Amino acid sequence: MSQSLDIIYAAIEELNAQIADEGPGAQLIEKAEATRLFGSDDGMDSLQLVNLIVAIENHIQDATGQSVVLVDESTMGLDNNPFETVGSLAAHLDGVLS
Repeated sequence: MSQSLDIIYAAIEELNAQIADEGPGAQLIEKAEATRLFGSDDGMDSLQLVNLIVAIENHIQDATGQSVVLVDESTMGLDNNPFETVGSLAAHLDGVLS
């Protein structure tokens, strides 16, 4: 598993802990590259996505000492949405961290 996936999965675990606190019936996020994050009915709601991005940025800071911003104007202008799936986010994160 890549460092990017490790970081994303750690952030998903953190977010799932928050979601689980919402009570029975709360839908947890699956830790898999094909998991849809944004852009379809299967994805997360916008607040969950923001919380995931913040958690990832914090995990990057903790793991590497590097401060990164995952969402900015250049990211939003990309042809391929890096926030579509866990796998696309990991690929984007690989590029950010290199």
